[in-house]
Amino acid sequence: MKKHIMIGSLICVATVLIFLVFWGKLPSDVPIHFDSNGNVNSVLPKTAVVFGTPAICAILNVFSGFALMKKNEERTFMYYLIPVISIIVAVVILVLAL
Repeated sequence: MKKHIMIGSLICVATVLIFLVFWGKLPSDVPIHFDSNGNVNSVLPKTAVVFGTPAICAILNVFSGFALMKKNEERTFMYYLIPVISIIVAVVILVLAL
């Protein structure tokens, strides 16, 4: 089970590569929240988004993975939910920022 936690965390950290591919095209302030009319009302610096998002996802993956281990969770896909969400979040951020 620790193997799944490690692989999932590496996938989360690998989303940095997705961001780095588009580094030059990302604005210096990346929009992260929009109001009901679609106007940006919250931004974060590019470095915080590029490195912070994968780091937070990796930390969440480790904590949830050990919680699953404690429950003796046998369904392997559960260990990969946060890594998949991490990839989806990275793609959505890029689509909205570009």
